[in-house]
Amino acid sequence: MQARFARLTRLATEDYLIRYANKGLYNRAQKDMEKGTSAEYAFGENEVVCTLSDGTVCTLTDSIERFDCSCPSEKICKHVLVAILYYGQHKLGGEGGGGGPSTTESKDPDRPESETANGGEESSLPAERALDRMPEDSGPKPGFGWLLERPIEELVVPFRHSRVEEAAFRLRYAEELEIREDSLLVVRMVRSGVEVAFTDAPDVSRALCAVPGAEGEMYRLEALLRYRAHRGKEDREALAGNQPSARIPAEILHEFRESVNALLSSGLARLPRSFAVRFELLAVAARSGGLPNLEREARGIHGELELFFARHVRFSSQALRGRLSRTALMLDALEKEIGPLRHAQLAGRFRSRFYTVPKLDLYALGAEPWETRSSYRGITYYFYCAEDDGIYTYTQARATYYEGAEFSFARHYGERSPWKPDLTLKTASASLLSLRAVKVSADGRLSSGGSPSLTLPLRPPVEAFDFGSLLAERFADLDLGRSQVRLFGGQPKRLRLIRAAAMESCVYDQSAQALQLTAVDIDGERLQLSLPYHADWKSAITRLEAGRGMPGAGEFRIFASVEEDAVYPISFLQGSEQISLKLDL
Repeated sequence: MQARFARLTRLATEDYLIRYANKGLYNRAQKDMEKGTSAEYAFGENEVVCTLSDGTVCTLTDSIERFDCSCPSEKICKHVLVAILYYGQHKLGGEGGGGGPSTTESKDPDRPESETANGGEESSLPAERALDRMPEDSGPKPGFGWLLERPIEELVVPFRHSRVEEAAFRLRYAEELEIREDSLLVVRMVRSGVEVAFTDAPDVSRALCAVPGAEGEMYRLEALLRYRAHRGKEDREALAGNQPSARIPAEILHEFRESVNALLSSGLARLPRSFAVRFELLAVAARSGGLPNLEREARGIHGELELFFARHVRFSSQALRGRLSRTALMLDALEKEIGPLRHAQLAGRFRSRFYTVPKLDLYALGAEPWETRSSYRGITYYFYCAEDDGIYTYTQARATYYEGAEFSFARHYGERSPWKPDLTLKTASASLLSLRAVKVSADGRLSSGGSPSLTLPLRPPVEAFDFGSLLAERFADLDLGRSQVRLFGGQPKRLRLIRAAAMESCVYDQSAQALQLTAVDIDGERLQLSLPYHADWKSAITRLEAGRGMPGAGEFRIFASVEEDAVYPISFLQGSEQISLKLDL
């Protein structure tokens, strides 16, 4: 026990004790010793009893976390710090076992005693200089090898899966690390301004962090994962394997398969009108069974069938076949052993899970109103983040299939933003947003919740901003072919910012019921853009056809959705000006 306690006192540097207790408590302990407080030690098999000269009795072990003190304090107190500090400063040079097998560095017998006394440069830090002499990139010191040697699945056991998932999500954002090793391994995340200090105890939950509560847990995990990544460890696949299993109700899958097969075998011509109700009921069953992706497909099939029975011009047999194909493939996959992660991806989520990102700078690209065949309406606002070369969105949406439910595009476009009360969403859709502590989902959706801090720096002209892979310099760079088929994780929307030299023509096509715009790039190549007719943006189409709202002379950018059948423009950007076609005209 004497050797183990000596090792603790050697590790207990000023930084170590301040992180575990606090600066004020450490200073009071030092002042008590300066005033003459002394200590006597009695070693047992697994503990040491320290009696201070003021009569206080502390029972200590080889861990700073396990102690007992006769004073009324329920937490670590100055008496415990005095007991540790006094032994390191006054006992190790004598009978304290400084040369014991558990110490980090043996005492130099040729060094004068005055150099290891309280006033010397290395008074209580005999191990620190030895650690400093080690090369910076030589890997962790022996006491911290557990951070890299133990499997990540074991290290994250003390934390909830949602915490681990959020910490892994944060790794997609760059973070500069400052790492220093002495009695503690300190990982400072420069961007967040947070330090996490790991001890030699192989337990991440015991790491020291000044941030309290759940957020402190998050920073401990984040520091662990970033440190391991910095040292060449790749943990994402292992963490993904920790996904909790989801139970897939077999009876619901059977009902879905029966309905899809019945529709395909009978065909639309002989299908009774009541058959559409069957998919509405399946959507309800899928919701109760925890299968949101199947619920969405069932509602989409129901909407397509209603359009067919109404002989509506918006009915698309191709869209119906696509939904039936996705549903059939999803049913096949859900019935197989594809692992908990894939099952969870296929099942989907009713509500996206949002994670706090310390800092996010977003260049607004415009806003787009929309309406689905399953009677949802909304507006999606698009933003670009240069840091991870990604698109972020914020969406207002309402279900309008209930009686009396409405969604006014103009009214919602003028609403206040959820991040700053005096900022409207219309203004936000054409600004540069600098957000702090904002919540973001894995697919880049911004949350209206939380308490983020928002500032509005001056937005540079669109021509001067680096949009990375989002920007297509020439029309030939656009992939206008078939989009990639993705069963797991849903079908992403293909968005591009397109550089154009001029707008050549703008004509309304009666047969296609769409406004056709022809743009020209710097090589003289032409690209046709399509803006389908809708009663809510009829005035926008009329104004564009009359030449209003078009970009001025010179180059401009087109933010558009690139799909298999056409390129659909969302906004025009030129200099510091921006026009969301369906909302600003």
